[in-house]
Amino acid sequence: MRTSVRAVQALVLLAGFYLIALGALAAIAVVDVLVLTHLDSGSGPGSSGLGSSGLGAAKLVLFSFVVAVPLVRGVFLVRRPKDEAPPGVSVTERQQPELWQRVRDLAEQVGTRAPDEIRLIPAVNAAVSENPRFLGLVPGHRRMLVGVPLLIGLTEPQLEAVLAHELGHYSNRDTRLAGITVRGRQSLLTVVQHARAGGRNITASLFTAYAKLYFRVSESVGRRQELAADLAAARIAGRDHAAGALRQLPALDAAYDFYLQRYAGVGWDAGLLPLAEEFYGGFRSLLSSSQRQEELDRLRSEPPVQETSPYDSHPPIAQRVAELEALPADGRAVTGLEAPALSLLRDVEPLFAAVGAAALPPKAAGKRPVPWDELARGAGRAALVKEGAVATEAFRLALSRPLNGLADLLGAVDAGRLDAIAAQLPKRTTTAAPQGRDAAAAAFRPLVLLALVDAGRATFAQSWEQPLHIEFDPPTLGDALKLALDAAIATPPDTAPLRALLGTPLD
Repeated sequence: MRTSVRAVQALVLLAGFYLIALGALAAIAVVDVLVLTHLDSGSGPGSSGLGSSGLGAAKLVLFSFVVAVPLVRGVFLVRRPKDEAPPGVSVTERQQPELWQRVRDLAEQVGTRAPDEIRLIPAVNAAVSENPRFLGLVPGHRRMLVGVPLLIGLTEPQLEAVLAHELGHYSNRDTRLAGITVRGRQSLLTVVQHARAGGRNITASLFTAYAKLYFRVSESVGRRQELAADLAAARIAGRDHAAGALRQLPALDAAYDFYLQRYAGVGWDAGLLPLAEEFYGGFRSLLSSSQRQEELDRLRSEPPVQETSPYDSHPPIAQRVAELEALPADGRAVTGLEAPALSLLRDVEPLFAAVGAAALPPKAAGKRPVPWDELARGAGRAALVKEGAVATEAFRLALSRPLNGLADLLGAVDAGRLDAIAAQLPKRTTTAAPQGRDAAAAAFRPLVLLALVDAGRATFAQSWEQPLHIEFDPPTLGDALKLALDAAIATPPDTAPLRALLGTPLD
């Protein structure tokens, strides 16, 4: 009942916004007419053209247009957004009958119609969207979005809870008002943006204040609908599975971001991408790692602390979990034997490859898909080249000539130019960063590593327990390298250990 009351309040406020806008336009028109009428009545045979009063009236009319145009455009000319699907792959009932049947069953239990389309997307997200007509009063094409990471990381009951929650937003009659409130937010934002573009004025201040009031009311409706949808999820999938799904979502989101940055995207600057058919297989492997499981368990046990605002459309996850776990036990506890959500899909690998390919940005067209081991080697070597440019540039500035290989650098150190090269390194902004000759050792290290990689004595690798890292052959080479770099920056410097390590002859 409270949600319905708040939704009606949002409707009344939206109507009031339109009335204020119409009243403002009418007032502007009346003022313009009065001014122009007065100006016309004051003119006579002896008037001398456009005087100061006429110029002032012209300025007033121009100002009226400046105020009225954003009002008309924002309030009365806002178009309904196009029904554009996000990147992903739509699956038909023939292709994925089990998934479609489960969604239809959930829709029936929730008390709403099933979606017209199910689309798999490359995001830790699920949603049901609709493109209604006539301010949301007439239903339109209903699309369900299901993120592939959810299918990989959730159990069947947890996925049911997530999908039941999304369908639950359409199970009550009062959600028919959502289309109107969305349009209201869009209209208000457009008006405020146009008004502010013309400078801080009375119109902008008035509608900004009104917009804040409207957002507080309309978003409170959204928060209550979220809690109601959580109750629908618990009723259908079980209290513990619904709460578990909410705990799992932030953990999956963090894991997926980590995967994209430290695995899938590690070779982006080197022009490399993982093979499409291995893209989501990699994420599955990451989640299966015992080390990663410990990190995910910690994230699950501690829902993220979120700052709250009256304008939030969702309550904090911690609050939602607490309200679910406060419900009476329903006999559907988590056993650990639940089937994975992937069991609802057929032909998983080619389907996920298609989703991954559809999600690539246009800039990916110039990247080369490679297996994981080649991706690690290429990305690691490219990173060394980039990092080594720091020492190369410092050498050029200190000696006024380009660096001609690692032997050239070591020769300069032997010639007593180490401090001059170190002085040309970028200034460190923190006290914890290496300084002076220590900074020189850190700058030289990428060049030495690059030489070892090219000689086949070191290689870049990655595992699902450990992101991109370098492995030495033999493993003791890493300790020997540190000692050799320390000797090269000592007082006096000694490059012999480093030359011996690299097989570089003494000049």
